[in-house]
Amino acid sequence: MLINDQKSNIEIDAKAVAVSFIIIGRNEGWRLKLCLESTVKAISVCGLQAEVIYVDSQSTDGSLNVAKHFDLVKCFLITGTYNAAIARNIGVKEAQGKNLIFLDGDMEISPDFLNLILDKNGELKYEFVSGNFMNYYYDNDGVFLRKDFYRKIYVEKDTIQYTTGGLFAIKRAHWESVGGMRNKYKKGQDLDLGYRLAKNGIPLLRKKELMANHHTIDYKDKKRLWRSIFDGSQVYPRVILYRDNMFNKYVRKRMLTSDPTLIFLIVSFLLSVLLKCAAPMLVYVLLAAMGVAYAMRKTSFKGYLNRLGNHVLKDIVNVFALLFYYPSNNIELKYERIMQNK
Repeated sequence: MLINDQKSNIEIDAKAVAVSFIIIGRNEGWRLKLCLESTVKAISVCGLQAEVIYVDSQSTDGSLNVAKHFDLVKCFLITGTYNAAIARNIGVKEAQGKNLIFLDGDMEISPDFLNLILDKNGELKYEFVSGNFMNYYYDNDGVFLRKDFYRKIYVEKDTIQYTTGGLFAIKRAHWESVGGMRNKYKKGQDLDLGYRLAKNGIPLLRKKELMANHHTIDYKDKKRLWRSIFDGSQVYPRVILYRDNMFNKYVRKRMLTSDPTLIFLIVSFLLSVLLKCAAPMLVYVLLAAMGVAYAMRKTSFKGYLNRLGNHVLKDIVNVFALLFYYPSNNIELKYERIMQNK
């Protein structure tokens, strides 16, 4: 681990820090500027004794220079292997607060939400909490498309959920009780964390209020869908998650309800081998076609064949990953402190 021990003059006394904001990013550019501006503003509006830690995953677009212009922000650059789990674990390692608030570098935090979850001393009122967030969707050229609440997690009343995304607040003791995030997860590290916490009796409270705005590429963008296959990241929130948490009832439920075609593919393949015929595999293709059609039922079905091909290929890759891919969690944290611009 490479660390510069020199301390910035603007750092808050460690004993005074109640809340640590941990922000991660790679090539966020203008989105990171919005994120950091909103965080610094929220700290001021809410009167918090807080610190802001930004961990950069080797950005090539000048994001780190953006962060260096904020006096309150302590910047760290990952010099070794990087992913979101590693970045967040570094952030916690460098954090001083007992209360941790996590943001991705493309999010803008709401001061009103912070006032709901923090008391006058900056202590979290809840063990593990998040809120709704508004997605601002863009295409690959940065052109704004539309906005909408993130419907996968959206709630109209405060609700207990059993996993999280990259936006949440947690008491440090609970984070440490499960050893933080698993470094091997290139994607889905937040799901894995949430399920392990739920198994330990610490589920997420999803509050109905807006916690942040999220500026992101459309989740259904063709390039984004296919990239997750070719870079291998899509196997982590699926078979790697399932295999690591096979004794976790919440993960088993997720597999049955969110990934039925993967189960059908495994069963169909075994039946085809045993029966020495292709009929079971044809049944799988039919079920996959029906599943994709159901998922697109509220759209014009434009790009249906592309989505179906993507879905089937993902299932096939996941079966191979289940059998042959065993990533190691023993990844060393290598990073350095980057001092602010003067």
